[in-house]
Amino acid sequence: MPGVAHRDPDRERADGHAVNFVETGSFLVRTTGPWREIARECLFVTTPAMEFSCAHHEDHPADCCFSVSYSDEAVESARSAVIFAESPVRPLTNRQAFLHRALRGCAPGDAARTEALAGALLWSLSAGAARQALFRADRLAWYAARVDRAKALIEARYAEPLSLTTMARESGMSVFHFARIFGELEGRPPHRFLAEVRLAHAHARLCDGAGVTDTCFAVGFGSLSHFATTFRRRYGSRPSDIRRNGSRADH
Repeated sequence: MPGVAHRDPDRERADGHAVNFVETGSFLVRTTGPWREIARECLFVTTPAMEFSCAHHEDHPADCCFSVSYSDEAVESARSAVIFAESPVRPLTNRQAFLHRALRGCAPGDAARTEALAGALLWSLSAGAARQALFRADRLAWYAARVDRAKALIEARYAEPLSLTTMARESGMSVFHFARIFGELEGRPPHRFLAEVRLAHAHARLCDGAGVTDTCFAVGFGSLSHFATTFRRRYGSRPSDIRRNGSRADH
């Protein structure tokens, strides 16, 4: 209410699993032990029924959070790698800041993209994730635009013999700087992203009944044996099995 000072509850209880980004302002949080300050450089991770207390320095706080909530099923699928037992207040990584920026840009009709980004955010909580110095907001935006440009290039020209040098040049960065930034923000190096795109297109072609050899070279692989090995590692089946099953379904 106007003119009435804000008062925080003595104790709050989280509704479920969520990852919370502070977009403006800051506040204090305590589960057990000392108070921790949460600002733009932090994540606040909650779990079901987690009890915590919040406090603000101002009588009329203006902090704002962006929250990503998860179902129990989504969390259970990643539980073997994602660590929830750590402190709920965690330092923000450049990868998480990149995913936050991408999630903010999702439109109401982007359900599949939103879920994929939210899943990537969940996996970013894995133990052992490396943390580099946090980029400034303008620097993150510059890097994010270059990474998005490189991903669009890969999606459009995956069938060509794309080199790291070509991707870096098209993105306006040096080769090694591009490889490091892409890997840090996207969570996988450029060559692996390219391979995943090629494999996805190969899988679609095989399901439509295309031949294995034709598919191999049509999506950009230069070796049939390498294609078969990589495909089986990714999908758990040989390319010929996918083609055969797809043809049977069509029949």
